[in-house]
Amino acid sequence: MSLNPALPFARQARDNPDRLALWVAGLEITYSELAGLAGRAARWLRLAARPPSRVVVFASGSVEAYAGMLAAWWTGAAWIPLSPRTPGQRLASALEILSADALILDEAAAGLLGPDLIARCPERILALGHARAPAGLDAPGRAAAAARDDLPPLEEVSAPEPVGDDELAYVMFTSGTTGIPKGVMVSAANLVHFRSCLEERYRIGRDDRVAQSSELTFDLSLLGLLLAWGAGACLCVVPETQRMGPARFIRERRLSVWVSVPSTIACMRSMKMLPPGAFPLLRYSLFVGEPLTVASAAEWQAAAPVSVVDNLYGPTEATVVCLGQRFCDSSPITRGRATVAIGAPFRGTEAAIVDGELRFLPAGDEGELVLSGPQLARGYLGDPAQTSARFPTIGGRTWYRTGDLAYRDLGGAFHHLGRMDHQVKVLGNRIELEDVEAHLRAVCGCDLVAAVAWPLEEGSARGIVAFVSGTTRSSREIAEGMRRRVPAYMVPSRVEHVESLPLGATGKIDRAALARRLEKSAPGRS
Repeated sequence: MSLNPALPFARQARDNPDRLALWVAGLEITYSELAGLAGRAARWLRLAARPPSRVVVFASGSVEAYAGMLAAWWTGAAWIPLSPRTPGQRLASALEILSADALILDEAAAGLLGPDLIARCPERILALGHARAPAGLDAPGRAAAAARDDLPPLEEVSAPEPVGDDELAYVMFTSGTTGIPKGVMVSAANLVHFRSCLEERYRIGRDDRVAQSSELTFDLSLLGLLLAWGAGACLCVVPETQRMGPARFIRERRLSVWVSVPSTIACMRSMKMLPPGAFPLLRYSLFVGEPLTVASAAEWQAAAPVSVVDNLYGPTEATVVCLGQRFCDSSPITRGRATVAIGAPFRGTEAAIVDGELRFLPAGDEGELVLSGPQLARGYLGDPAQTSARFPTIGGRTWYRTGDLAYRDLGGAFHHLGRMDHQVKVLGNRIELEDVEAHLRAVCGCDLVAAVAWPLEEGSARGIVAFVSGTTRSSREIAEGMRRRVPAYMVPSRVEHVESLPLGATGKIDRAALARRLEKSAPGRS
């Protein structure tokens, strides 16, 4: 049986050709139209001397980005998304690691490829966002770049190529500790199993309209995409300018399924976008990637009164998400954090807590969360040492070390306590920054908070700087509130009120940007 990831979309294009598949940048694209563009691009990919195995799609927020992804899958190749917002050096590193067979571009991305990057690109380049290939994409020894008008005609869209269990569905880049991005290899079997778990958990129909609130380079994007295209529903891409304040978009596009990071709730609250009953058409609201506070979940539930609200968890290395907790009055709450548990594993996934020696710990004990099962990725592209370190064998089975601090309660629900690499020493005392932030949220009465250990000297910090947004509490009131709740070494030495907190490409709070801000403002820095 073929496990080609494009098969569900291909079936919908055959059975429901005139239904909307995609709303993006003001354009409404039917299943037939998107299949036609993807099919022509796939045929161009097949014209190579050998079938492609890895296809880079350098695009964002465009029809071409989604058509390029489908074209790669249609040929049986692995899809590799790269964002035009990726810094040049990181992009160059990714291209070198990939050794891809082809590169598909949209209009915005084509203008960003300078000579240095073009030299690292695959031989075959398709400027899908252009009628004719723009100047500058050719390089010595490379075939001429093609564009949309160069695509071969297509009388009928052929079936996607057969794909086996171990063949790659995609490679998704995540940050590496060395500064070099890590390419996570997710197989067709991983993705098919994940999709089957989604279908069991959520009943999506052809009339649903599903939000796409993240870039394709963030694997959260696959959650909404698989839900929509597996059911013949419409995937609605939220414009970048509305991602953190999408109330109008939710109403105007009549969305029934919302997918985002929890920071969206806090940002919408600060803009007074969450009155009770604001989103009566939402049936499912899925939050991923950050702690979901009980207060945020309850406020969203009031705004979307008939919606299921789910808190989901999963690293890229375990195929998007693999644990979930449905929010209700009796939902398990993480001790000392006032956040919703990450819940129970999906079918087939096993989760456990281990100590530093990789010994399994009993319920209640805190340690590192490890995962096993059919959603585990195949490791890191071209990096067997990292793969071996992060995917060890424990008890005769392969597990993934998440690097997340967690515990399992007596009822079996798992609770996320933050990143283990966010553990820092302040004046010799080991603390978790997420623990500080949990207390900050309670003291400030808002969710838009961040704690940064600063300044760092030889692995330890002299104090903590708190950044807060959307609170009426003064810096002195916040410090006094923290003193009543935590030991002195956890009380911020400085509180900065900011209009908004910086967010990364995934929509999560960008602590690195806050640290750079502190670095620039330090005495002696210009």
